[in-house]
Amino acid sequence: MEGSEIIKRHLATLAEGFSGHRYDGVEYLVIGTPYYYPNNDGISLYIEELPEDRVKVWDGGETAHLNLWKECFDIFHSPWAMAAAKEIAHANLVEFEGGNLVKTGPAPELGEIMLDVIMAAHGVAHLPYLRRRYWPSFAPGKSPRGSGLDRQLEAVLAESGLEYAPRPKLTGRSGQVYTVHYRVDGGAYLQILDPGRAGRAKAAVDRTFGMWSDCDGDLTVERKLTLLNDGTLDWKAAHIHRLSQVATVVKWSERDKLPALLAALS
Repeated sequence: MEGSEIIKRHLATLAEGFSGHRYDGVEYLVIGTPYYYPNNDGISLYIEELPEDRVKVWDGGETAHLNLWKECFDIFHSPWAMAAAKEIAHANLVEFEGGNLVKTGPAPELGEIMLDVIMAAHGVAHLPYLRRRYWPSFAPGKSPRGSGLDRQLEAVLAESGLEYAPRPKLTGRSGQVYTVHYRVDGGAYLQILDPGRAGRAKAAVDRTFGMWSDCDGDLTVERKLTLLNDGTLDWKAAHIHRLSQVATVVKWSERDKLPALLAALS
């Protein structure tokens, strides 16, 4: 079987899954697509013709208002979810406006515009699966591998050309041996704090503060980095201030600073 034949069969199958309806009293066309949300609801698009041979395509707000609501996930009361939704939308060249995924453009590009909105809707619909109850957990002092954040961090380090080693050992002045999350090129040590819930934050801060305090001496504040996951938790200023006394604190939302900080130590 040739590649061209496979493509034709695939496109024919997709074409069978599309349907169009225009309801009385509305200016837009409703398109059923062969694509599905994670809960197996079909993704629908709403298409309106605009002046100057342009079109508007949107999801009717179904992704944020209906689909995520069925998953008991209120995107509008979660700052990190709203930020993530906008990031997913923008990655697909789509706008996230008032809970609607919207894209306008030239009518000849309608097919591409439709696909962009579909991909954005599919991505935003998966946000509930980023909640911590779906993640393998890790305790402070142990490797966070498998948590999701570690893979993103490693990608940042690799892209910057920085070498790193997971789970290095540090011996404190007390003789206590600690396992840190990463040792990065240049002799810096990096610990991730990702407690997930506000009630666990203080304990995580206390443990990390104790570890960094015990590992003073030749290991300066600049060479001890604490990375706070602020995508799932709003950190208290008091916690950040305490950690800053013994280590350099960087938020995950400010991860662009990491390569320069680490490179300066090499």
